[in-house]
Amino acid sequence: MYFLTTDHVKLHYTDTQTAKPALLEIPGIGGSLIMWQKLNEYLERNFRIIMLDPRNQGRSQRTFKGQRMGRHAADVEELLVKLKLTEVVAVGNSMGASTFWAYLDQYGQGRLKAMIDLDQSPKMINDANWKYGFKDLTWDNLTEYLKQPLGKATYAQIDPELFQAAKLENQRHPYDPESNYDFLLDHATKDWRDLLLETPVPMLILAGKQSPYFNSDFVDEIADLNNKIKGKKVSNCGHLMQAEASMVVANYIKEFLKVEKI
Repeated sequence: MYFLTTDHVKLHYTDTQTAKPALLEIPGIGGSLIMWQKLNEYLERNFRIIMLDPRNQGRSQRTFKGQRMGRHAADVEELLVKLKLTEVVAVGNSMGASTFWAYLDQYGQGRLKAMIDLDQSPKMINDANWKYGFKDLTWDNLTEYLKQPLGKATYAQIDPELFQAAKLENQRHPYDPESNYDFLLDHATKDWRDLLLETPVPMLILAGKQSPYFNSDFVDEIADLNNKIKGKKVSNCGHLMQAEASMVVANYIKEFLKVEKI
């Protein structure tokens, strides 16, 4: 399925269209929706599952327009308006989580009921006061560091069939990091910690204990900011939590939403 944004970009999404509470899932930058299949097998009995390919990746249109977090947040709002949905549970992996933080920053609670972050630190850049950023990224090496390959994201082995399906999908719809560099730069320079101090919705932060991208202790730092935020670390898991630890992540999501009465 596709919809056209107000800046005339064609975005791809999937929707199970069931009469159940809605979950909207967004992958990380350059990520594949296929990597969510195993997780969704554990969730679809209880939830309507919607997945969005962000602009410039997956089956969505390639464009120079809107390469900033704010526009990606607007894409979320426009999709939810089109589907006439409110009280949606947002689930984002990596940059997908940052998209939902951008949404909450622009729209307040908006059309969301809760948010789940899968292995995304609220601040990507390491400095003297924050040691939980992306790998060795600093203000000094920012522009050149982000031009390099991001490196292996996983720790645990992903289901071979899932991996091959995602690989084939990427061959059919290749991601070009160079043409989307401005967006990666915008994503990397954001600091969402002030938003988390007064988050308008309950939030669950999950981190892969063996993530190659982030020190999982960022979960403890975030949970200390606000009692609306719950944090968990998942053992034997890297950055692609939805594919590496599908059942564990699904159980944490269901438990969190049950406690929050969602």
